Amino acid sequence: MTEYLVMMREDEHAHASQSPKAMSELIEKSATYADELRRAGRLKDSGRLRPSKEGKRVRREGDRLEVGDGPFAEEGKALGGYYWVQASSFDEAAELAAKAPALPTDEIDVRPVMKGMCPKDKEAKPGKIFACAVLGSTKTEEAWVEVMDRIDEETRGRFPEASFLGGLRLEPPSSGRRIVTRGERRAMFDGPFLESKEVIGGLFFVRMTSIEDAVRWAAETPFVVHGALEIRELWRT
Repeated sequence: MTEYLVMMREDEHAHASQSPKAMSELIEKSATYADELRRAGRLKDSGRLRPSKEGKRVRREGDRLEVGDGPFAEEGKALGGYYWVQASSFDEAAELAAKAPALPTDEIDVRPVMKGMCPKDKEAKPGKIFACAVLGSTKTEEAWVEVMDRIDEETRGRFPEASFLGGLRLEPPSSGRRIVTRGERRAMFDGPFLESKEVIGGLFFVRMTSIEDAVRWAAETPFVVHGALEIRELWRT
């Protein structure tokens, strides 16, 4: 089995305009979808992120720390949730992803996982869990890979031991597929997807008392020297 990350690129404006009943039904369908993946032995982890307007994006420019407030909906889309799945092939992973509940204006990215670690008790303890998306912005995939390699090398073993809750690194964007809705059907497109301002290279999770604490920790790491971190709290299930 190979591991893949299914990333829900949500149209936050469309989600915000839904009625409470419609959103409740979508969340219920998503929970059912995750349960079906789990029962089939395909789900390793999943989560839903709070709106990007509640998040922070951290980077360094020389000696200056830049902390930006959300929303971070690029091209009208923002990471709204994820499913870390196991599949026998990319085609099977894409088929699983295509069944994920979503609004017609949402998009779904599927990328192979290069490596990762996911503790089974990630949500066993109370408290806030923050998803940190590792972002790189370059004109070419080759340069993007170099940035991700450098971040990987310089951050290895430097996570806060008491609060680190696992994470993963993704294969380059050209290895992925994007699923979009076209009328009554969903169409798939191959990467690269470097047209976005910043491309996710990995995702990791930390338990912190507040997003401000997460930002203070992130500010002292190479993540924000070579790239950027988008920090978003996970909804608790």
